[in-house]
Amino acid sequence: MMPISRRRALTLASFVVATPLLGAESGAEPAPRPGSATFDMATFTVTSSGDADAAFAKALAAVAKTAADASKAGPVHIVLNLEKNASYRIKRPLAFRQLHGFELNGNGAQLINTTRSGTFVISDCSHLTIRDLSIDYDPLPFTQGTIAAFDKAALEITVRIDPGYPDDAALLAAMAGGFFKVMDRHNRALKTGARDFLSPSHVARISDGLIKVRLQWGANDRSPSQLPIAIGDVVAISNGGAHAVTVDSSVATSLIDLKLLASPGMGIIENGGEGSMMLQKVSVVPGPRPKSATTDRLISTNSDGSHFTALERGPTFEDCSFANTCDDAINVHGFYYYVVAKTAPRRFLLSPKWDIGLVAGDDIESCDHATFRSLGRSKVEQLTKRHAPELKAKIAQLWNNRSPTTQPDLIYDVTLQQDLPLRVGDAITSLTHAGSGATVLRCSFHACGRVLMKAPNAIVENCQFTFSTGVALQAGSDIGFWSESGFADNLVFRGNRFSHCVNGANELTSGSGTLGTIYVGMEPPESAKGFQDNFENRRVIIEGNHIDDSCIYAIFVSNADGLKIADNVIGQTFVRGNAFGAGEFFRIRPDSAIYVGRSRNVEISNNVAARGRIATAVVAIDPSCDKRSVHQANNRLA
Repeated sequence: MMPISRRRALTLASFVVATPLLGAESGAEPAPRPGSATFDMATFTVTSSGDADAAFAKALAAVAKTAADASKAGPVHIVLNLEKNASYRIKRPLAFRQLHGFELNGNGAQLINTTRSGTFVISDCSHLTIRDLSIDYDPLPFTQGTIAAFDKAALEITVRIDPGYPDDAALLAAMAGGFFKVMDRHNRALKTGARDFLSPSHVARISDGLIKVRLQWGANDRSPSQLPIAIGDVVAISNGGAHAVTVDSSVATSLIDLKLLASPGMGIIENGGEGSMMLQKVSVVPGPRPKSATTDRLISTNSDGSHFTALERGPTFEDCSFANTCDDAINVHGFYYYVVAKTAPRRFLLSPKWDIGLVAGDDIESCDHATFRSLGRSKVEQLTKRHAPELKAKIAQLWNNRSPTTQPDLIYDVTLQQDLPLRVGDAITSLTHAGSGATVLRCSFHACGRVLMKAPNAIVENCQFTFSTGVALQAGSDIGFWSESGFADNLVFRGNRFSHCVNGANELTSGSGTLGTIYVGMEPPESAKGFQDNFENRRVIIEGNHIDDSCIYAIFVSNADGLKIADNVIGQTFVRGNAFGAGEFFRIRPDSAIYVGRSRNVEISNNVAARGRIATAVVAIDPSCDKRSVHQANNRLA
């Protein structure tokens, strides 16, 4: 990733565009420099009679023409300056395609999306920058209120909508399959002990400000760790839709001082390409109260705050803030591709989940379907694609009990440089398109889902996590439901602070294997139980973290080869006073602040943990570990 100052130091063609300027405001803009083109949004607003969509269409057409004209002479830095502190109400996404060195300078402006659609679509661009801008939605893409009544089975819930929040038919019709979250207004977080995921099957308006939600399962069909719902509980209702910012097949995108205040789906998503996105002082947080509202917003994004798939280089986050994302705050990963058949030595037919992330020339890692250990590495020598409807049934079987493939008859016909002993159901993943080097520095996360690092060479350092819904910071493969790779490799979690994390009920159930505020391990398919027979998380360092008031273990690691857990300061764990079902997935009974399962070459030293009702030891080592290579020193209870 090249920072902005270096980009501007690139040699530019001697191309200058004279920009029409307006009145006194023109003096506030810097004069064009050689190799640059500057446009003022005010020019296009005036000629569009206040229609923001028409104004942006003209502005982006001018930008595209300038970029095309300049391309013959060499790179040119193009800037579109929005009007200072202006507000633009838009109905259509702003699309940037094949732009190189373009900058959208918001000057403190706000884009208000009025259609619950995407706001930015960036494709095939390089070194594109968006800065000093906020994005919001009106009407909002979610609603919230209080429970007024429910039936005996807690399947049908009547909700009184908070004043100022939407209950229009289009929104309610889109809620099926989404999120029904019981919240705590004081903490602006999931209510402690609430189920992380309840899902509506139908939502309908009864009268002004009153709706009825039918759930897919009863809200009080509870595990021991889940508290019952009650009249007066606060709820937020949403479902994933269009993403606010979508980046495809691009390199070195920069988001600087961007404020994202709502999103119908994910906040920021980047798919494929070279990647290397820079996010500096980006805020993904709930916006201000709507007009006439008397309560604060409970949601920022309807699904992940940010998501990065199949990139050559992962994102860098610096000094960013995330709050109240309905799902993960950050997720960086590649994909698994499952073996449908071996047709010749070195030649395999693979089923992809999405048509992305594996190309000729990629280095690949393999994964056995039974133990999930590596069967070796190789390189993709050739790759062709074809549709094979005759294989649909066989492909569907591979995705049974997983999030299904979006490509039910697409086949990747792959030839590897070196043969591997792969059988039907085994998987490969690209090491080239895995988001390597993802970095998160000095960021804060409140009431979010996980920060997930499935990329190699990842770092999360000096961040703060409060009231995380479930696991706060996680690494390792999900070859189970989501088919997201890969295992941790050269991972550092250092100097982070955590408070009141794993707030929801799900991690404390008997079926959960993700058991720590910090968790490094793997999520196997549904049929697999216990610690899997592999050591695929390699070179993991967890050091210098402060973890207070965790509802579960502070640190839980499994399937590691080369693990260092050192100098961590741990306050109370299992603060709800009960471990409930936690640990039953591995047939363990919690009694420590740190747990290590199925690992080798482990160093655990200089950690301090508070004694509690559950934790009577600092560290517990599972019998599945190679105890001869596990070394402990100077760990103590406070």
